Amino acid sequence: MSIDQAKKLQPRASVPAEVIRGPFDPGGQPSLERDHPLHVSLFAWNVRSGLAATKAVLTDEGRYADQWAWPASRELLRTAERVGFDSQLQYGMWSGYGGATNWNGAGLDFATGAAASAAVTDRLGLFTTVHVGYDFHPLLVAKLTAATDHVSGGRLGVNIVAAYDLADYAQFGFGFGTERDPDADERGITRSSAERYAMADEFCTLLKYLWTSAEPVDFEGKYFQAYGAQVNPRPTSSPRPLLMSAASSDLGIDFAARQCDAIFIAGLQSGGHDSDAVKASYATTAAKVRAAAASHDRQVRICGMCFVVMDETDEKAAATMAWLEQEIDVAAVQNLYSRYRGVPSEALDAQVNENWVRNLGLGISGRQIVGSYETVANELADLYEAGVEHVAMCFWDPARSVEAFGTHVMPLLKERGLRH
Repeated sequence: MSIDQAKKLQPRASVPAEVIRGPFDPGGQPSLERDHPLHVSLFAWNVRSGLAATKAVLTDEGRYADQWAWPASRELLRTAERVGFDSQLQYGMWSGYGGATNWNGAGLDFATGAAASAAVTDRLGLFTTVHVGYDFHPLLVAKLTAATDHVSGGRLGVNIVAAYDLADYAQFGFGFGTERDPDADERGITRSSAERYAMADEFCTLLKYLWTSAEPVDFEGKYFQAYGAQVNPRPTSSPRPLLMSAASSDLGIDFAARQCDAIFIAGLQSGGHDSDAVKASYATTAAKVRAAAASHDRQVRICGMCFVVMDETDEKAAATMAWLEQEIDVAAVQNLYSRYRGVPSEALDAQVNENWVRNLGLGISGRQIVGSYETVANELADLYEAGVEHVAMCFWDPARSVEAFGTHVMPLLKERGLRH
């Protein structure tokens, strides 16, 4: 049966998609207004050990590593909501990085984690993470996310990742070819960064059509096709859920500026740089991203990712951080990097250095914030002054730290005008 014949069997006629690539915002962009000047997210709560590749988690796995497991994660989310966090953001994983800690080797997936979060919270915003590149069709993602947004009363946002992980490609049945291997076989992945972002661009366009169109849609792109496609219920969020992405390369910034509403940026780590240099690096990138969005008549929310180790004093927090560094699971960090780079981990020995391992193993190159509650508040204020409006924080010792953040840090942020 041809596509035209199949379409005649559908109960309603479909409308052709006139746009394939962004910028595309049917009905306009969602509101980027925030309840507080600095929006605060709990990040990476849904995967084993979060952003911490350290053998320190093995001293009490239930407390440090398995915060993702239900019902512990249920209570963590409820605590985050109670103490004033604005949202949670799931880290998207399909496999972990091994090592002695089995770093990220277990966790709640993008669909189950988001739906479960919706059911056990009332106010908390829910950001889930979806990978483009493993042949997930936008119709599937549109259906799952629209239903979750409906269940949550319009609290869902979607973080888009242009998939890159070669081990995960293999899990989905693809070969290991990359742009470094142009002779990959017919099932090999030969997608360059440009092609991955082109796929993500089409993916988001069709996703937006499906979220917003009252009529079935025909979409004929290079990477995705759909005929008579529709979802019902459509999202409760109006005109649609927020789209989020992380961007560092020019390609990534171009894609995110055209299609997404909230964009993660990175700056210098504090180690080896004074605070003014760190702030300046974030401010420069934030201005670049905003300018890219403005060139498409769009606005964006600037976001930052942080790994937080905090205690009553700077000295106590520094001692904990020193312990975490001493126990870093180097094998797991090497596995992560080898999958990013597409080379065997044993070939990385010559590339390993202390700062590289520290930055990847404790925060995956996000901003490391280590210190007292006052120090944490001050560093978050620095990020805000640099243009970061939304921080996604992964905490060492999650249950204790989320409670302490609400008790000690939130009032300090209020004093600094960052919370109402």
